[in-house]
This record gives sequence, structure tokens and C-alpha cells, in this order.
Amino acid sequence: MLEAKHVATALAHTGRDLSGTGAPLLQQYIAKMGVMFDRDILIVDRHGVVMADTNGAAVGSTYTNPDIEMTMLDGTARVFIGPDPSEPRATSKQVVVPLQDNPSEHGSPTVGAIVLEYSGLYDALMQEAKRSSYVTGFVAAVMVLLGCTVAIRTTRSIVWPLEELQTAVTAIAAENYGRRVNLQTKNELGRLGTAFNKMAEDLGRGRAALIDHVADLAQANVLLEDGMKRQKEDADRIQYLAYHDNLTSLPNRAMFGVALSQSLNYGKRYEGRFAVFFIDLDRFKQVNDTLGHEAGDLLLKEVALRLRQTLRASDTVARLGGDEFVVLMPDLKDDTHAETVARKILGAISRPFSVPGQELRVTCSVGISRFPNDGTDEQTLMKNADIAMYQAKESGKNGSAFYSAERNVNSFERLALESSLRRAVERDELLLHYQPKKDFHSGETAGMEVLLRWQHPDLGMVAPTQFIPVAEETGLIVPIGKWVLRTACRQTMAWKTAGLDGLVVAVNLSPRQFSDENFLEDVLAILSETGMDPRLLELEITESMIMHDVERGRVLLHTLKDMGIRIAIDDFGTGYSSLATLKQFPIDTLKIDRSFIRDLETDAEDRGLTEAIISMAKTLRLHLVAEGVETVGQSDFLRTRGCDELQGFLFSKPVPAAEFESFVKIRRTMLGHTISALALQNA
Repeated sequence: MLEAKHVATALAHTGRDLSGTGAPLLQQYIAKMGVMFDRDILIVDRHGVVMADTNGAAVGSTYTNPDIEMTMLDGTARVFIGPDPSEPRATSKQVVVPLQDNPSEHGSPTVGAIVLEYSGLYDALMQEAKRSSYVTGFVAAVMVLLGCTVAIRTTRSIVWPLEELQTAVTAIAAENYGRRVNLQTKNELGRLGTAFNKMAEDLGRGRAALIDHVADLAQANVLLEDGMKRQKEDADRIQYLAYHDNLTSLPNRAMFGVALSQSLNYGKRYEGRFAVFFIDLDRFKQVNDTLGHEAGDLLLKEVALRLRQTLRASDTVARLGGDEFVVLMPDLKDDTHAETVARKILGAISRPFSVPGQELRVTCSVGISRFPNDGTDEQTLMKNADIAMYQAKESGKNGSAFYSAERNVNSFERLALESSLRRAVERDELLLHYQPKKDFHSGETAGMEVLLRWQHPDLGMVAPTQFIPVAEETGLIVPIGKWVLRTACRQTMAWKTAGLDGLVVAVNLSPRQFSDENFLEDVLAILSETGMDPRLLELEITESMIMHDVERGRVLLHTLKDMGIRIAIDDFGTGYSSLATLKQFPIDTLKIDRSFIRDLETDAEDRGLTEAIISMAKTLRLHLVAEGVETVGQSDFLRTRGCDELQGFLFSKPVPAAEFESFVKIRRTMLGHTISALALQNA
């Protein structure tokens, strides 16, 4: 028993790591012990697996015994009768002694056990061989000591670098990229340490670059979100502007058109009735001329407020422009119902108005058209309500009138005007005036807009607002439009021959002309006939023209664009196109409507809307022209905001062809002198 303990203690120093490099040495030692003592000795780990045996064939097998398992648990040596390892059918006395990881340390964990077989014969022989065993034990102790020394040195040379690497890897995993290992060896572990340090350095640089990149992306994302937010706000403002009147915040012509179209569809489907009221203020021009535009604007705002307060929530009130308002009244019961509403409107408008320092009294005239009696489409109902309003004015103002077809068979003056207009082209009574456009960047005259005039032999110069609606309604606008386009192209070619090249001529198209089925062929024929460079021709259309038939408008505009002709949206901001809609069309130029320019210097809302339009145009990379520029303040505001061209009385009013030619030549001469003087100063 004591001998087994001694053997176990000696073996503990050799076999501390049963799975390490000491295992082969342990097997050799046990084999020698078996030869020396001529008995079976085996070593098992804590799971019963044989790690060394005097019978080498048993290594790796599992040796199970309750006494061995108890010794593993309580660390106490035991004697037991077990199967003879050499004679499986026989039994023999055996002793099991725990094998501790460090026998010299109290409480060291049990890592295995030594099992020795002994008998009385072996005891006698052992007694006789006791003396020689001391020698053998000493030699064994020396061998074990040497083995332990070698094992410790080997373990230290392998395990310590691995532990160092493991600690460094843990630090790197915790994002401590400054951690390095210091292995003073030139073997594989040393090269592994060098490679690890290089990897840590690369990871540190990559981590720093990644952090910088993430910061840059975050900043870019903030800028992108901010830009998208501003763009959405601008688009929302443009969208609001497209459907609302800037001054009164009432729905505009576009939104009223949508509401009227919906009422028509409903009325046709369900045989409903509704009425359109056309309202015009009496003597409003006198208010503007006497008290100024500011007082006129305040009056219009108050009129809008009273109309909203007077009418039902289901009624649509809109401002068409100037002092013209319209009302859509659904669910019309009868004419008496409409008359009652008209009286309420007249009563609300006739009450005194207060503007700063002044009390005003104005009246209005109301014209009424009814569905389906007075029309079954938008244009007819609006036209007849307008005619009824003029009929109310003719009856003494401050009153209302239903549309009357008999009264409209109407006016000798209108018929005479139409008749004269039909002969105006033949008699060469029409003429063109040209309004120059100034390039903000170069200061040169970039081009001109063509404006139609009628010099009547008896009536004198007839205003376009008088004869253009007649021409549009009668269809005369189509041949007149062809004449305008042909004359403008010829004049531009004449100026080019005279040395005034590079001028882009802008020609307005009417809705009737744009929808004419022969329009494209007419344009091609005129360009071919005059030899006009298509790139010097700009056709101006309104938002409502292309929105009337979006698909046809898209195809037609793309065809014109493919020919080289420039496309401009005139009076932008007064229609109902959106940013998404405009992107569908090949637009080159946006012309800001003069209604936004007029009060730029005094109206913050006009400034904001104009800035929004400019921002949108820049987003779409469109050329931007401002109409109706009359003051230096307006010009400076537009120039600093990035507008490309101005058009208005500040630069020049519309003039006949000869005056235009002189104007451009003088401007170019003056600009040439200025450039020469600057060149001399800088020389």
C-alpha cells in the first residue's frame, strides 16, 4: 500500500498533464516498472480511460470499478479485489491510489489514479527485492525529476507564448487595437506573434478609417435629409401655390376647374343641378388708381373673407384674378334658391370696408349660369356666367342676372369686333412688338418676347385683352397664331442678316393653337420657309395647356424638343402643375409670373414663393426668366437669387421692330465700350 503511494507520488511529477508530452514517457516508465516488479500496473485518468499499462495493448481502453471511482471522488487510497489484468478469469489483490496534479500542494485536484496488482508471492519477492528497489526508486526519482524539468521547460516555451497570444486576442476582440505581444523567439510562435502585431496594426488603421467614414456618411446623411426636407417643403409650397390664390388664399382657377369638373361628372351621372356664380367688383379700378394697390389688395382679402363667411361649407369660392371671383353652388334646388344666394353675396359686399385711414363702399355684379340649362361643359358654363355678369353690369351694377341666350345674341360691338378681326390679317392691320430680355450674367440682350398688337383703322390700337378672347373663342387665333410665328421668324432672320445674331425669339402659343391637329405641320413648314434655326425659337405655353391632355402634350413637346426648339412655361405659378408633373416634359425655361414680382420688395410671402420657384427651377436645371421687373430692387433680388434673365419695363417696354433693332445695337455698342475700358484698366 505504502509502495503504491510512493509510486503514485513519483508518477505525479511525470504525468501532471496526462494529455501532454509526458504521456509517452509515462508509458515507458510503467512498462519498465512492470518488467522490474513482474506485476501489473496501470494508470487511468479521472474518466477511467487507461493512459499507461504494463500491458501496452490496454492503453486507451476504459477500466471501470466502483473502488476506483470512489478514490477519484474522495482522494483516499483503497485496497480491493479485482480481476487480474493478466488473467481475466482470475482475481487478485489490487490497490488504487489517487494521482494528484501537484502532490506537493494540499488540496490539489485528482486527475487520475494508479492501480497496482499485488499478492503474497509478490510481497515476499518485494521484501527480498526491497533493497534493490531503493536503488531503482532513486534512479526513478532522478528520471522523474529530469522528466519534470524537461516538461516544465517545454511547457513554458510553448504555453506562455500561447497564453500571451490568447490575452492579446481577447484585448483585440474588446477593440483594444493598441495591444501587442512581445515573443522573444525566432520559431513559429515568434513569427506568429509578429504576424499578430501586424494584423492588430492593420485592424487599428482600418477601424480608424471606418470610424472616419461612418462620421462622413452620417454628416452626408444629415445634409441629404436636410436637402430633401427643404425640397419637399419647396414642392409643397409650389403645390399649394398651384391650387391657391396667393393674395386671398382662396382656391384659384385651377382648383375651381377641378371642382367644376367633379360637379359636372356627378350631375351627368345622377341628373343633379348646380350653379356657377361669376362675381366682379364694380369700380375696383377706381380704388386701385385712387388709393393704390395696397388698399386694393386689402379690399380683395376682405371680399374673399366675406364670401367664405356668407356661403356654405359645401360651396366652392375661388378667385380667378384681379377683382373676379367665382362660386360653385352644388345641389341647386331652383332659380329662387340661386337668387337667394346672389342677394346674400350682394349684401355682404355692399357693407362698408375699412382700410387704413379710409372707409370704402363697393358693390359687385353677379352672373349666374346653371347646369344643365346653360351649359354641359366647363368652358360653356364659365363663359355664360361671365356673359351673365356683364349683363348684370349693363342693367346698372350692384345686381345679379341669370344667363340669357336671347340677350347674348348680343352685342353689336362684339359682332363688329369679330368681323373686323377676321379681316385684320388680310388688311395687314396686325403688327408685332418685341420686348427685350436681359441676361443677368453678361448684361447683353439675350432675346425677346413677341407681343401681338392690332392697329384698327377706326378704333386705333385695340388692347390684346379685347380681341385675343374673341379670337380664341371663334377659332381665329389659329390663323393669327400662324401669322405671328411666321412674321417673328422672318424678322429674326432679317436681324441675323443685319448682324444681330444669337437672339432667341419667344412666341406665345394659345390653347386653341396648341391643340390644333395641324400645329406641328405648321411649325415645320414655317421653319422650312423662313430658314429659321430651330434653336433660336422658343415656344411659350401655359401650365394649363399641357395639363389639359397630358399624354398628347408630352408627345408633342418631345417632338418639338427633338427638332431643336426650346420650350418655356409662361406665367409659372398661376397654374396647377407640380414638380413631379413638370419633370415629365422637356422644359427648358420657366417664366415667373409678374404677379409674384410686383410686390417682391414689400411682401415676404411673395419673396418666399419666388425663392421656392427659383429653387425648384435650379433643381430641375431649368433656365429662369422673371417677367414684369420694374424696379432696381426687384432686379437685385432676382439676380442674387440666381435668376438668369429679366423682362420688364426696367430694361425695356415692348417696342416695334425698328426700335428693337436700334435698342440692341446701342446696348451692344455700350457693352463693348465698357469691356474695352475694363480691359485697358487691367492692362
